[in-house]
Amino acid sequence: MTIKVDEKFISVGIKIVDSKNRINLGEKILKIIDSKGKADAYKIFIGKEGDILLRPVVTVPANEAWIYEHPEVLKKIRKGLDEAGKGKTKKVSDLDKFFKEL
Repeated sequence: MTIKVDEKFISVGIKIVDSKNRINLGEKILKIIDSKGKADAYKIFIGKEGDILLRPVVTVPANEAWIYEHPEVLKKIRKGLDEAGKGKTKKVSDLDKFFKEL
């Protein structure tokens, strides 16, 4: 996968590679990244000049990933969650009947 990056980068420090070839991002950098949105993993890109780009990503369970591949379903789920948050709910006594009527 090749991506085109047209963005300015600022230096946020220097990190040393440890004896096990690891780089710890540290609290300061993680706080900066978290301020843009919580990530639980990073996709790694390497440029022709050797620059490294870490793109924050959020992983989802494989059995839920299909939702994000179908924007119309995701939109309905978000709408339902929004309505539930506003108290727009309806109590159902017969769940089987409710699902048949959907």
